[in-house]
Amino acid sequence: MKTSKKFLLNYLYISFIVLFSGEIQAENVLPVYDSLGGEFEMQSTLGKAVGPKDFEGKLQLIYFGYTSCPDICPTTLTVIKQAVEELDPSGEQIQVLLITVDPERDSLEKMKIYLEFFHPGFVGLRAPLEDVQKIAKQFGAFFIKDEVNQSAVGYLVTHTGYTYLLDRKGRVRKMFSSKVDVPEMIETVNLLLKP
Repeated sequence: MKTSKKFLLNYLYISFIVLFSGEIQAENVLPVYDSLGGEFEMQSTLGKAVGPKDFEGKLQLIYFGYTSCPDICPTTLTVIKQAVEELDPSGEQIQVLLITVDPERDSLEKMKIYLEFFHPGFVGLRAPLEDVQKIAKQFGAFFIKDEVNQSAVGYLVTHTGYTYLLDRKGRVRKMFSSKVDVPEMIETVNLLLKP
């Protein structure tokens, strides 16, 4: 009897370690940034107001950008697209959210068309400028309208270029710089995809 109890306890202990080792490993490699992120809600290209809580259970990649951005935004969204297509072809495990830092020009319809170019599952989020500034601050992001430097489409918006990786509980776990490449993003996101 003692042997079977001991065997059962050892079995349960080993099962626990195996089940949670991936989560423990991810916790060690990708710390939780408690001071970043948080709850918010914005109008979306889905036709309703959404926020991170609406995608809990999925990993989330959040990027602050805008559709008229001439360089960093399309480059970053292309990296995200390639990583997501490799890691989650069905679109069931990762949700990409683009928060516009140019709500003056970015309508939800314009964002939807723009994002479909990259991936049909990407969701655009829009709110009044003051709300976007508050949400950006929650993530440690920054942006400012630059009317001095012009492009073919008018003013530019200077902004930080981080992509925020949120775990299935909506906690920020990684900030990818604008210099991230596809293999690095795949390797990092995959740490949180593993069961």
